[in-house]
Amino acid sequence: MKKILRGIIWSLFLMAFFLAAMILLIIRSNRTFTERFYTLYSHKIEESVRAVLISDLHQVSFGKENEELLSRVKELSPDIILLAGDIIHRENTDLEYVIRLCEGLMQIAPVYYGMGNHENEVLYGSDLNIEVLEAAGNLPADDPEDFTPLIQKTDFVNRLEETGVTILQNRSVEVEINGNRMEIGGISTDVSSFWPYSGRFITDFSTKERNIFKLLISHRPEPVAKYIPDYSIDLTVSGHNHGGLIRIPGKGGLISADEGWFPTCDGGKREYENMTMIISRGFTGYGLLPRINNPPELVIIDIH
Repeated sequence: MKKILRGIIWSLFLMAFFLAAMILLIIRSNRTFTERFYTLYSHKIEESVRAVLISDLHQVSFGKENEELLSRVKELSPDIILLAGDIIHRENTDLEYVIRLCEGLMQIAPVYYGMGNHENEVLYGSDLNIEVLEAAGNLPADDPEDFTPLIQKTDFVNRLEETGVTILQNRSVEVEINGNRMEIGGISTDVSSFWPYSGRFITDFSTKERNIFKLLISHRPEPVAKYIPDYSIDLTVSGHNHGGLIRIPGKGGLISADEGWFPTCDGGKREYENMTMIISRGFTGYGLLPRINNPPELVIIDIH
């Protein structure tokens, strides 16, 4: 009887030990980030351009005031830095967090900020789905410039612009990077509101000059993959799905907010006829849910 009891106690001890070890491993893996490099070739690029892509930070810091993240980005020597949304968190928005981060990034390279659904909820009080647009009674598809009355947090936009970052919400800017002409645009929409909110912009963006490299920041990858994979946009960068939260070997991500189980747009590189899409796995989980077999990810894209 004593042997059986000792065996049960040892079994429970070993189970508790392995469970604690797994928890510590998961916590540690969620506090350090890995790097993923992609290479893209285009006849529109004469001198190579390096872009660093950051998505879905949700106000998590890597090092004090993100010093580890900023230090590594600086070491990578990017020509441009792309923020693909959800840098902040809607439920407890720390404006100073994103200001300090943008100030630090601007000391490294020009920063282009595409809004995510969490930024939308801070700016407009809600994500930009079709119900919100219809309730506003003033769809930007009718007048793309007439959406500002919905903005509630103008101080957020003003403070961000004071750091020098370029905010891209249904608009684009033409820039010259290493002698290359590039048009960088941004949209922030789900599948339901893609055409009403961003349709006119996307059409204009994709059909303007063919000899200029077009780069689109779309926080959500699903609308791009569903509606415009054949549009003339050289590179789209996205995030949103956190790599599927739990990575199953040989299968991919387990779940995403928009696609549900086994999402197809969980991360990585997708090649379409006229477009390459690179989806960041982001830096955090969903709320208290941790990432498993899915370390936070800093994306580096070299365009030759």
